[in-house]
Amino acid sequence: MIARVWPRLVALVAGIAAMLEGAGASDRAMRLRAMRLLRPAEALARRIITLLADRLEADLPPLRDGGGQKRPEPVRRRHSAGFVLFEPVATCAASISRPGRGRRFHAGPRIVDVLGLIAVSPTQRDTPAKPRLEGRIAALQKAVEAPERHALRLARRRARALSSDGPRPRLTPLRPGWPPGIRGRETPGWLTAVLDDLTVQIRCRPPPSF
Repeated sequence: MIARVWPRLVALVAGIAAMLEGAGASDRAMRLRAMRLLRPAEALARRIITLLADRLEADLPPLRDGGGQKRPEPVRRRHSAGFVLFEPVATCAASISRPGRGRRFHAGPRIVDVLGLIAVSPTQRDTPAKPRLEGRIAALQKAVEAPERHALRLARRRARALSSDGPRPRLTPLRPGWPPGIRGRETPGWLTAVLDDLTVQIRCRPPPSF
């Protein structure tokens, strides 16, 4: 299925980039349409990368033993322009702002104008900032050009997590529930069907051996 679906995903991402390139910065409708297509396209790329990582796990060399020495903790860096491999999950911790870090998920304003005399302005714009949207499309284009790099990174992450006695990080990029954008009105029918099939295929895999 990957060989059959991948060319359609590449064409879809190229179409989204061309759509946004022809739209102006003030073309709100076109930018929203591009975002509605981008979310399921990213979800499909993550699921295909997950399946590729499953194939690479058997070919990974064994991890080297550090001779009982504790490995230094890797320095985490935020790559704003890179492809986000793991889908964000709404948690209580992500909804609480901390010093130096804003909230990832915001609840909408719960204001009801009964009389309809005062227009309630939303606290958050529906259209994302221009550099962020263009950056996500460019990152997805690079990911579909070289999916093996992301698949190898995911396979190594799983191998390190399963061979360690410490707390294990997330092993799957998928979030619980529906894939992002699968129920959107702009999502093509073939993309909805493929997302549904691949999500079931990934979640029905046998659990990893510890």
